Amino acid sequence: MINRNRRNSTTNRTQQKTAEPVRLQKRIYHDPLSNQETHSGGHRQAKNRSVSSRAVSGILSIFLGLAAAAFTYLPTFRIHKPVIHGYSVINVEEIAYYTGLNNLPFYQADPKFIRETLLKRYPEIRDVKINLSFPSSIEILMEQRKPIIEWDFGGSKFWIDEEGTVIKENSSDEELIYVLANSFPGAKSRSDRKIPSSFSKNVLQSIIRINEKCPKGKTLFYTYDNGFGWDTQSGYRLWLGKNSNALDEKLKMAESIQEYFKKEEIEPDMLSLEFTHAPYYRFSE
Repeated sequence: MINRNRRNSTTNRTQQKTAEPVRLQKRIYHDPLSNQETHSGGHRQAKNRSVSSRAVSGILSIFLGLAAAAFTYLPTFRIHKPVIHGYSVINVEEIAYYTGLNNLPFYQADPKFIRETLLKRYPEIRDVKINLSFPSSIEILMEQRKPIIEWDFGGSKFWIDEEGTVIKENSSDEELIYVLANSFPGAKSRSDRKIPSSFSKNVLQSIIRINEKCPKGKTLFYTYDNGFGWDTQSGYRLWLGKNSNALDEKLKMAESIQEYFKKEEIEPDMLSLEFTHAPYYRFSE
């Protein structure tokens, strides 16, 4: 009886143990060889990209170097002689010398520098335009100043354009205002020979106005002491001063004084009306 109970007790314990579920643990296995292959593959791709970039950069550097050498040294890309339009007096070789265009690589041509150099070197040029055409052509279009006054200064001449700019050379055939002088407006002394680069608008207008009043066929004079004047029909020289101030009043005075000379049978050598409040005349010595 007792043995049967023990067997039943043992059987019950066995059944309880058998009924309990089995718990399994899941473990992830990492293969070190597989990780190593993945990393090594990434390194190889990055290295290949780096090598490709360096190769492209090297090829581009070589290409650019060859292109620069070609543009610098090949005659095809060098300026041999500029083409000049608008002013034929200046020698082409002279322009090429002062602007540095002689055999210059095309890409080194600087239109701004060329323009400034020509305007500074040649005052008779009013404006300059530069046209560059690849691979080696350059056109220089020059607008020449148009003088309106010819100033004969003791044997040497200079010209003045409508803006008052002094020009040292003139190729125009147009009729100009001619002034025979021993000085110029603004001179500091009788011996001053330093001609200014330009004259003011007031000086320019004075010359034009006085010339309009000068009798046809008479030469317009200018001296340091008396200013502008001309020879009258009566034989004496009429001086009107260094500007056109009160010009109409001076001319009326000249007519009145001429009548006085005629009435009194006075034959002066000159009459000065530079100062309207103090006119004077003088006989030849």
